[in-house]
Amino acid sequence: KLLGANENTDSQFTGSYTDLKDNHWAAWAIKFTSRVGLFKGYPDGSFKPDQNITRAEFATVVLQFVIKVKGNAIQEKLANIDISKPKFDDVKGHWAQENIEKLTALGYISGYPDGTFKPENKIKRSESVALINRVLERGPLEEAPKTFPDVEEAYWAFKDIAEGALDHVYYIDPNELEIFIRILE
Repeated sequence: KLLGANENTDSQFTGSYTDLKDNHWAAWAIKFTSRVGLFKGYPDGSFKPDQNITRAEFATVVLQFVIKVKGNAIQEKLANIDISKPKFDDVKGHWAQENIEKLTALGYISGYPDGTFKPENKIKRSESVALINRVLERGPLEEAPKTFPDVEEAYWAFKDIAEGALDHVYYIDPNELEIFIRILE
């Protein structure tokens, strides 16, 4: 959805992953996002389509998306980011340190309250939707109705989940908050 793709989009991927079957439920999306350069797979030629993605891997994919979408405007900012002093102690020397530090400097990620990033933790859907919303400069959606029985309104990502999941009409209030009006039908 982020790149305007669906099952009918040309997903001719010039490479191949040793473990991706054409009948996998996400094959077209994996091939499409690989073709446009968001995913590269693992060094052994696999993709691991049924494995959860880590926070470091997701940060890397999101940074690639930001670079593709924002182009030259973002390249200048990225070139001036000093990654020699990592914001998070637990990313120093990590293979994704540069990507994590760049997303942090751009204001897209802030890590956990204890000052860590936990790059090898599996990313939660709520964390991924919050990051995607920030990158797309949308939401969080204020005054959204409770639509998911397993997501309470008090949950830290409730407004981001509503923003990402609901086709909706909204207005921007004087404080620049996105206020829910109604669900589109």
